[in-house]
Amino acid sequence: MVDHGPVPQTRLGKWAVVVLLLLLAWSLRIGWLEEVPPGWRDDELINIHALSNRLLEGEFPLYYLGASGHEPLYHHLHAGVLAVLGFNVLSGRLLSAMFGTLSIPLTYALARRLFPDARAVANVAALTLATSFWSLMYSRTAIRHISLPPLALATAYAFWRRLDDTASRPWRWLTVGLLLAASLYTYTASRLLPLLLILFVGYLAALHRPCLRRHARGILLACLVAVVLVLPLAVAIQQGRSARAIEGIGADARVTELAQPVRALWDGDPKPLLVSVVKTLGMFHASGDPEWLYNIPGRPVFGVLGGVLLWLGVGLSLYRWREPRFFFLMAWLGIGLTPAFISTPPASLGHTIVAQPVAYLMPALAVVGIGRWLKGRRTGGAAAAAGPLPRGVAAGLMLVAFVGSNAARDIWDYFVIWPRRGMVRFLYRADQREIAEYVNEQGLLTDVTVGSGLMGPWDRIALTVDLEGPDAAPRLFHPERALIWAEGADPMPVFLPSWPEPSGVVEDALEGGRLISEHVSVYAPTIDISSSLEVEEVAFANGLTFLGARRLEQEPGAVGEGVSVLTAWRVSEPLELPPMPVVAQPPPPETYAGPRLVVFAHLLGPQGETLSVDDGLWVDPLTLQPADHFLQIHRFSLPSDGLPAPSALAVGLYDPKTGERWQVVSGDRKDGVDLITVPLGDP
Repeated sequence: MVDHGPVPQTRLGKWAVVVLLLLLAWSLRIGWLEEVPPGWRDDELINIHALSNRLLEGEFPLYYLGASGHEPLYHHLHAGVLAVLGFNVLSGRLLSAMFGTLSIPLTYALARRLFPDARAVANVAALTLATSFWSLMYSRTAIRHISLPPLALATAYAFWRRLDDTASRPWRWLTVGLLLAASLYTYTASRLLPLLLILFVGYLAALHRPCLRRHARGILLACLVAVVLVLPLAVAIQQGRSARAIEGIGADARVTELAQPVRALWDGDPKPLLVSVVKTLGMFHASGDPEWLYNIPGRPVFGVLGGVLLWLGVGLSLYRWREPRFFFLMAWLGIGLTPAFISTPPASLGHTIVAQPVAYLMPALAVVGIGRWLKGRRTGGAAAAAGPLPRGVAAGLMLVAFVGSNAARDIWDYFVIWPRRGMVRFLYRADQREIAEYVNEQGLLTDVTVGSGLMGPWDRIALTVDLEGPDAAPRLFHPERALIWAEGADPMPVFLPSWPEPSGVVEDALEGGRLISEHVSVYAPTIDISSSLEVEEVAFANGLTFLGARRLEQEPGAVGEGVSVLTAWRVSEPLELPPMPVVAQPPPPETYAGPRLVVFAHLLGPQGETLSVDDGLWVDPLTLQPADHFLQIHRFSLPSDGLPAPSALAVGLYDPKTGERWQVVSGDRKDGVDLITVPLGDP
């Protein structure tokens, strides 16, 4: 749009800079993937196994209704990577690393297009983005957010390249429409891009009409192409909307879940929205994303120097708003921050991902602008005699200080500080990865028992993926409520992470504990419960055999008249279980995602009346093998008075989805019996 004059830089020099930036960015995004992040998080496993994997199973969804609704582009590409490389740490995160790396040269290219008279802007912006905590975080996890910045950058670059054409060539705008449409297939925040372009076209209509008149047909063509290509996605989203959106069910449900400030404003309370805006504007210099999943909570995007430079860049853009390139960047930053203004949590690095590239362009504008001002300033006396060199040196030192301090801070915080924090280790299952590494190093271990605080399919999948070899068969149990073991000469080792702490009964059944890492211990089970059980063995139709039950001593800290009962079980033959497919959380509409096997346990009074219920299964049934044994602790809450003393336990098995119970098939039980009543004596 503006002739900035020739820029003296050889093609070889320009490509050398790009290649070096690419090598740096790629190294930081692909290196040490098994150590940082320290394990798998739920969202990654959901994306891979419940979403991307659907393509490998022969489906081709245009929009994924699971996990509160996902656009398809990332998952479709990810399925291709998984089909070629299988599922492992590299294949799981390779696509994100590629998208994150691609953002660096595209940031460089866009900055060179917008500021051909100041190539240092491109160098500084690309280098700080390449080493940034923000970009590293999303480039090294298997989630779709990172697919948006490179396509947004490519769209902006193509848009500006066409605006810079001196002649009207409408057909060349097809690329803009194609890239815009592709962006809208990445992540929900991409819907801000059409708003940005509409706002900018309105700006051109107000202040730069000759340019708009020259390219009006091309812009309309680009819009038409984008609308046609995105229409199927829009229809799929509309058809997938659910009345249960507030629960995270259905298309765009995440938007409904997070829009608390907007709902408060609608109800007449503007305070949550104002607080959210203030906190989000402070994410660059004061207090950043509060979530351990994506940040060291409260850590701002920039340090002190970077925060000052960002707002100086914003001020410079406001001052020069009549120049289209500055207005475009200001509009991009403001619109890109909007999702964090109107949702929770404020200052979210994920919700503002579309603003990521321009957030690094702003301080680059400031540092280059200050450098030019220092170099060009002339004063009298000794300063004038000294010439521009000292000020040039000062400008260079400031540039190096910003880029160097930002890179050192972000790389250290991401690779060293963040992965060692306890909450990060918990959320990313670091303990399970350490267990898998230990088992792999031993070489001879195949059957292991692992304590799991979260249970569910994601713990099982995370551990299975990190274990090497097809013979590895981990069993999972919740240490506060259960324990799995197998009888034999070589008992399965039991691995317990630092959380949760095992119950007293479980702890008493383990011996020889030793640390395999700072956070994980391994034990050998020593269990002999047969002499203390209150009933003979009873087999159920699905392959489980009930071994008996006994009342336990009241646990320390129990409130009221709490009663704990231990039940013991054996897997007598391969379990017959209902189908348990891996389902995204939250699930798609009308999809059941709960357990399919539960032990029901009813505490009974002297007349057979039910006093309390504690149903549950605190072992993963899909990991159980024939000859495995497990015990469970059922904890019943009773009021301090008003009920008779408990005298028996009714126990059985049922499917929570259908309510059907498994029948008893052994002993002198009559047909149709589906529960066992066990008398309870004193503990």
